[in-house]
Amino acid sequence: MKKFFLYSIMLLAAGSFTACNDDNDELSVYGEDDGRELMTMFRKEHNTNISNDQYQCQVVNGYGLGESEPDLNAIHLYWYAIEGCKGYQVQLALQPNVANGADAWAQSETEGKLIYNEILGPDVTDVIIPDLQYQTDYRAAIRVLSNKDADGVYDHASKWYGHGDGRQWGEYLGIQTGDRYEVPEIITQANVDKTSFRVKIQRTVSEFTGDDGYKNGSYAENFFTKSDASGNEVFDFQYLTIEASATNPEAKVPAEWAKYKLTDEDFARGYVDVSGFDQNSVYTVNVENPDVTSKKCYWDAIYNTLSVRTSGDPGDPIIVKHVIKEPSRNDYESQDAYDAAMKQYQGMVEYDACRLDTILVNYNSDNSLAEGTVFYLEGGKNYVLFNNVSLCKGMTVATNPEDLAAGKGRATVFMSGITKNGTTPNAMNFMFGRQPESGELGGIYIQSLIFENLNFDAPLCKHFDLDNNLSGTGNYFINMYSNGMAVTMKSFEMRNCTVERAVRGFIRVQGSKVKLFEHVIVDNCEFYNDGFYDNNGAGYAWVAGDGSSPKSNIFMDMQFTNNTFYDSPRTAFFTDNGKNLAWKSDIQYNIKFNNNTVVNFSTRSSGRYLFNLRYLPTGSKIECKNNLFILAAGAGDSRKLNFNGMDIRQINGDPYTMVFDIENNWSTNNHLTAGQIFSAQAFSATKNSAGKYADWNIPGKDELNVRVANISNEELMYDPNPPYTDTYYMHSVAFIDGSGKVSRYNKDAGITKGVNLYFKNFDNEIVKAGAGAPKWRTGAK
Repeated sequence: MKKFFLYSIMLLAAGSFTACNDDNDELSVYGEDDGRELMTMFRKEHNTNISNDQYQCQVVNGYGLGESEPDLNAIHLYWYAIEGCKGYQVQLALQPNVANGADAWAQSETEGKLIYNEILGPDVTDVIIPDLQYQTDYRAAIRVLSNKDADGVYDHASKWYGHGDGRQWGEYLGIQTGDRYEVPEIITQANVDKTSFRVKIQRTVSEFTGDDGYKNGSYAENFFTKSDASGNEVFDFQYLTIEASATNPEAKVPAEWAKYKLTDEDFARGYVDVSGFDQNSVYTVNVENPDVTSKKCYWDAIYNTLSVRTSGDPGDPIIVKHVIKEPSRNDYESQDAYDAAMKQYQGMVEYDACRLDTILVNYNSDNSLAEGTVFYLEGGKNYVLFNNVSLCKGMTVATNPEDLAAGKGRATVFMSGITKNGTTPNAMNFMFGRQPESGELGGIYIQSLIFENLNFDAPLCKHFDLDNNLSGTGNYFINMYSNGMAVTMKSFEMRNCTVERAVRGFIRVQGSKVKLFEHVIVDNCEFYNDGFYDNNGAGYAWVAGDGSSPKSNIFMDMQFTNNTFYDSPRTAFFTDNGKNLAWKSDIQYNIKFNNNTVVNFSTRSSGRYLFNLRYLPTGSKIECKNNLFILAAGAGDSRKLNFNGMDIRQINGDPYTMVFDIENNWSTNNHLTAGQIFSAQAFSATKNSAGKYADWNIPGKDELNVRVANISNEELMYDPNPPYTDTYYMHSVAFIDGSGKVSRYNKDAGITKGVNLYFKNFDNEIVKAGAGAPKWRTGAK
């Protein structure tokens, strides 16, 4: 193998051998004054400036250069040699386990979670690490060992390359293994109870013909088959294995089910009933063929994986008392960790906020609390999230109804945004599902995630910085890890809430795993001070769908009703990221956008659509009724007022069909383009919009037009025009209901001007048609 000596190329590539940390200090490969070895680097395009370099770290065939079939379960690491060193220590870990930096690497080593941790000789400059999990993110690290040290001593070893948290972009290596081939759905779950469940087994090969590809031989290429006693071709597997999920690793697994030898009776019956498990716990279930000699490794021996949560009875609602507790030094192993906790505590004191994230995170693994547990927050009090909160167990978070009845108002949840890292606001998100642990396959099944009567904010998060051409804070309300597990969810529901300063996006899913959301319901909520992430007012969409897997569908039943969206630009409202996918035959969208008031939707640039769904699965339905669309600008406000309706280009699938239900949408009569509210791509447009399919609109093609009322914004509402400012607060208001309430953190940011969307004129077509969010027609000021 070719060797790469660092000393011989330093002068040619010296600029590649430093990276910046958060303090902009240079991290050098040259040895320290204390006599440490030089720090080597993994070879990657960043430091070689060579694309398609054969000696670049990569996912490769792990079983010899003579193999004709690539094995996606191996990573080949290459690094630069350091002349005269004692050797190298190389580590590989799952990305989620070490993403937080050196302390996380050390913890993973202590807990035995490293995938690879070996000492290699001084003449070794590459290694193949085989038998890795498919479609999984890994990080690698390396340090140079010194002849000055005895074995097991590292006083003069180099700094670690790769032990950062990923922000030292020149000094880390992340690699994702390739996707797995199609896998037949051999096992399914049924009859889930508190301590038992049924594993249904289907192994007849002929049952799997069709979309999944057996007709092309792909299953037979990757899985063993044999003939059963009746002469049917069946998949060959012998064992059923059940283990506690990483969600709750201490959950009980009866010994008989840890590795159960399936019998002919089991196969004939078509299921196995298993019992003796803990309540409210998640278990990972596989069937496998242990004879993997011709199938290369363990990951090829297993079929589809189940994630089964046993049930339980939710108890009484839990009231989360508003308590702010100063951290104790004794609770932290390092001074740095304690200092970070004290910084958070200072933010809690300043914003009078009780910590909430630890309670919700612990709930995921607490099998004493059943899925569906209700958490009540105290009315009028503030709570805060300092870390991303993985939502992988159904729950309700709401303001205590008794406090609402007593007039104490809603609780407020800060999505962090009350402390800074230097000058950068810290911001956290909720996360759909979670990242997998080592060896963990399958998906997460979630019951309902419900938020009611809450205010969400991230006070210090900022919009696009016009003066310095800097993007805004990249936070969302709820996001997903790019390497997150597959998620099937009964419902995500938000009712009677406000959301401010979720700058980059509201709902976003990503990654190649399947996401199936049965219901998404957002009702009677208010969104303002959101979305101005970059100069084009883009960022991500309000709802950013999958765009990766033709098996995914988060738009199965998506309802946005009775809401208000005020002056909050984003790249689209609904989008599937413009991917032209061969949708599975059972995938259809069903989107309802009804009775909403939309003021200044993504006005800053063209090409931002309410419906940016270029390639729709056949049989889908879009319902858009009784909405009020407004463009508003006061005197001297020079901001652009673009407003684009719809981008739908193609219906994918057979039979070729689509349902529109669009009617009774209204606008006021100012800031129109050619007599109507849309400046481009109106619903009625005959190209790339619903007008192209006008005969499919149930109320008729004329209802595709947004009707213009004979009244202006200012005549309809008390004060709809946004304040105009040329700072990064340009899309910010203190309130939208005319209340005059300016919170302390808004006031500190200089946001003191509000608007008032309540109607003052009730003798008009908009009121008679019942258009817009009902709240603003109540006559309150």
